[in-house]
Amino acid sequence: MENELESIRGNRVLIFAPHNDDEILAAGGLIQRYVESDVPVKVAVLTNGDGQIRRPPFLPFLRADFVKLGYRRQNETLEAMDYLGLSEDDVEFFGYPDRGLSQMWTNHWGKNQLYYSKYTKTDHSPYDNSYTEEAPYCGSAVAEDVKKLMLEFEPDLVYLPHPNDSHPDHWATNGFVLYGLERLKSEGYEQFDDVTMLSYLVHSLKFPWPRGQFLEASLTEPANLKELDTEWVDVPLDFRERLHKLRAIGKYRTQNQLMRKYLASFARANELFGVVPSLSLNHSTKYEGTPNLSRDFIMNEDEDESFLSYLNPKRRSRIATLRRYPDMKSVTLIRNTSTLKLAIEFFNRYRAGNEIQVTLKPFSPGKDGGQTGESHAFRFRKRKLYHERSEIEKGNGYNFESGKKSYRLSIPVEKIDDPDKLILSITLARRGVPFARSANRLVKIR
Repeated sequence: MENELESIRGNRVLIFAPHNDDEILAAGGLIQRYVESDVPVKVAVLTNGDGQIRRPPFLPFLRADFVKLGYRRQNETLEAMDYLGLSEDDVEFFGYPDRGLSQMWTNHWGKNQLYYSKYTKTDHSPYDNSYTEEAPYCGSAVAEDVKKLMLEFEPDLVYLPHPNDSHPDHWATNGFVLYGLERLKSEGYEQFDDVTMLSYLVHSLKFPWPRGQFLEASLTEPANLKELDTEWVDVPLDFRERLHKLRAIGKYRTQNQLMRKYLASFARANELFGVVPSLSLNHSTKYEGTPNLSRDFIMNEDEDESFLSYLNPKRRSRIATLRRYPDMKSVTLIRNTSTLKLAIEFFNRYRAGNEIQVTLKPFSPGKDGGQTGESHAFRFRKRKLYHERSEIEKGNGYNFESGKKSYRLSIPVEKIDDPDKLILSITLARRGVPFARSANRLVKIR
């Protein structure tokens, strides 16, 4: 872990938050520092946290109640930001569905397959102040909003959730921000080539620990992520910054009623951010130094094949073991001239009742003319492979098989636009309900 680096010194800072309060938990101390240094800061909140109503099960859940809650949580964000020195103009509310972002990232990408929220009872944003009016509930719309805001604000420093955050909305927000930035780069916007990305963690095993108000304690790197390739940046906060952060956290009254002890745990003597590298498939057969499994490395493959392997976001899951679910141990990717080959190793035995979904977001420079590109979802279920909703037979470059503790998938690169880069993620589910996810990782294919 390193102390404060040049990486936190931005000229224009953009903070993406999945829900109202994540912006303050992640960077409430640094927001104060940027404001006092006259550094422009913009906060983008992707959902309004409108799925958090608690009431007895015999009472009905009405659409108006959830929308009212969404507006209330917006006001709490504005109140907290005002306390730290930001104005209403410095905050954008995207208005997408709480607890729906991961489904929009994986299964509801296009505008012809909208996600329906059981809370707001709609497939479009019901809020009159959304960044895009009546924004459709689909992944491509979120990606367009991310791109549009980045083009308008032109940040050189972006804060986003860590790809290993265990909350589905945080996991997906990381993917959307990463996708939006890479899409702009692939479309030729050179001003985004040197943007710094700093990831923050909110949901993880025993993080923060201990729980409660401990202004003198420090956030420490989560033990279950130590084997991975994140480089952690430790940013000390003075006592005034900690106290103001704690008071700003108190402005989120709806959440403090539910989890005050947990929220107060983020007002510590420091803030912690991660630098997550992109991965790369190289064509060289030489590797200088000792291979690190959590980074890209080269094996002695044929000259026309490139190879990488990286570890799963967490260690063996206790829940997965007890329920006899497979949990991912590592992911391997190989590309030759015509095929992309994926291998997943599991801690536990893979069983036929489980589902594997591989989500690929390819980038091909200049191809899409400024529009969001394709998203490819390959689902392996009951020993059959589906691309989106169409069954795929073996042959013509496709191959797939499952072993006791492994899964293999081969895809023709022409079927995924023969990209230069892609974002890869893997979701494990049973009866349509996800129980494990790999991180969204950017992979340079060539």
